[in-house]
Amino acid sequence: MRIYCRQQKVGSKGFMIGKMAAFAVAVLFAFTLSGCTNVGLQQQFKAEVVLSGGERVRLFYGGTQEAKNIFCIGETVPVYRADPQDPQHPVEVGHVKILRALDDQHLEGEVADGNVREGDLARKSIAACMVLPLNLR
Repeated sequence: MRIYCRQQKVGSKGFMIGKMAAFAVAVLFAFTLSGCTNVGLQQQFKAEVVLSGGERVRLFYGGTQEAKNIFCIGETVPVYRADPQDPQHPVEVGHVKILRALDDQHLEGEVADGNVREGDLARKSIAACMVLPLNLR
């Protein structure tokens, strides 16, 4: 069995195409390696919405009849936030005045005083509403 090898001349088309392909692979390999150096842990930020006096909020009460009867339009209710050191005793952080009903599950309110955050609870007797930004649907 004989194997014949055909040598290509330096100036031939096949030699140039092979050389260009090798160059393209080398460039892609270099870009791939440089891209790997940027991958890693990136600093992450946590955004927190803090609402102060006069800003409008959405109060989510879930549509229960008890909450609908307890929270009256025009009244001001205290807003509480869970204390990380003592979760059983939330801290009062402000007050919200209830302005109107938006739908079957939400009320619109206005921060009367304090610094209210998204996720705080407006509580009255046995019912509570979660405070959300007004533009959140």
